[in-house]
Amino acid sequence: MTYFLCPVCGKKLTEHEKGAVCPDGHSFDKAKSGYINLLPNNLPAGNHGDNKLMIRARHDFLEKGYYLPLRDNICEVIKEYAEVSPVIIDAGCGEGWYTKGIFDYIEDAEILAVDISKDAMKIAAKREKQIKCAAASVFHLPIEDECANICLSVFSPLCEAEFNRVLRKGGYFIYVIPAENHLWSLKKAVYDEPYKNEVKPYEMESFIFKEKFSVDGVLKMQSADDVRNLFMMTPYYYKTSQSDTEKLLASPPERIEYAFEILIFQKK
Repeated sequence: MTYFLCPVCGKKLTEHEKGAVCPDGHSFDKAKSGYINLLPNNLPAGNHGDNKLMIRARHDFLEKGYYLPLRDNICEVIKEYAEVSPVIIDAGCGEGWYTKGIFDYIEDAEILAVDISKDAMKIAAKREKQIKCAAASVFHLPIEDECANICLSVFSPLCEAEFNRVLRKGGYFIYVIPAENHLWSLKKAVYDEPYKNEVKPYEMESFIFKEKFSVDGVLKMQSADDVRNLFMMTPYYYKTSQSDTEKLLASPPERIEYAFEILIFQKK
């Protein structure tokens, strides 16, 4: 069964071995890695979403298990709120590290994983063939209305209207964001005047805020390469001068705080 829609006409896609096709004959090939490209043809030329450098850094960092406490807590929250055999959308799934963890943890879940970066989807689609993967934007999800029990967004762009559209009545939106003190030691090692993360108000027009879970602790860094990868997978890296980056790598902190918030909203 597929919940994906044709990005051209909006009609339901039928999947086959080599891709998918809609009733009007619009056809979409499946990449060798297993994802379907459902990005619109009129996108500007060039890369979209995270670039290869950020994806590789994040992949190498996550595979070391540093963020396992966060993934475990996300899985526990989803299990608490999910119905039997839920449909779960991972909107902005990146290279699928959290997605695969959820698949392994939640029994009989139908999981749709979407990210605008085709480079990220190449990795995500290889992790588990039963996860339905598509290259697409979270701002234009090629997914049926009201099909999902849970929509998850981990450090990804927020598109309230689309998440509301794809969720069933009473479904849950789970939003994972960095908390105020996230990576504070890393920032202190880079900037002369570090600043804490701004946590915005939780209110949303289409959703009722239910509860919040905090996940925090200290990362014991195993190597300077891991510190570099952690820095490169954040937006800070691309806004930091070369001299400040070199300062960090010359004397990388051995312990770095992590702090996350898992926010649960219910569709009105």
